[in-house]
Amino acid sequence: MKKVILLLLLSISVSASSFAQAKDEVPESKSKAVEFMTADGSFLVKEFYDLQKIKGVECQVLIMNNVVSGKKMGCLRLETQYPSQYSNDSYIGTLDSDELDACIQSLEYIKNTLLPSAPAVYTEAEYKTNDGVKFGAYYNKGKWTAFVYTKSYTSRSAVFLDVENIDSFIAVMQQAKTMIENKTK
Repeated sequence: MKKVILLLLLSISVSASSFAQAKDEVPESKSKAVEFMTADGSFLVKEFYDLQKIKGVECQVLIMNNVVSGKKMGCLRLETQYPSQYSNDSYIGTLDSDELDACIQSLEYIKNTLLPSAPAVYTEAEYKTNDGVKFGAYYNKGKWTAFVYTKSYTSRSAVFLDVENIDSFIAVMQQAKTMIENKTK
């Protein structure tokens, strides 16, 4: 009987630990800014510049100065909140400065080409950054829906956008690009 109980406890603990690992798996970021921020042996001074808040998405330019190496880097930082019963979950994603042009181009394509169209089948398009921020749109049941996910692995980070919001994101990205260029010289 002791062997059966011991075997049962062992199988429960193994399955519980493997479940916990699968649940907590978050894809690793490939962002240059995140890599810069988490590098060992660095002393960073971080400056956060608030930009326009767009439909629940906090937008900031983050300028990081590695005092040890003398290098500077900037990125666009997006944050969404997901209120739940017991807490307020926060999801933060970054766009590296070299990703801003491609993201602007993608948003302009969504706004100017996709949204005015009416495909015959379910259609989706998305741009995904190195840190897992996702901008896109999908066509279903006769209408387009645009979205941003600050973390692509969870729908809790999603915000659904109107056409005006797309214009605002394009403006914020252009502003961020200029600010990053000026502050990292």
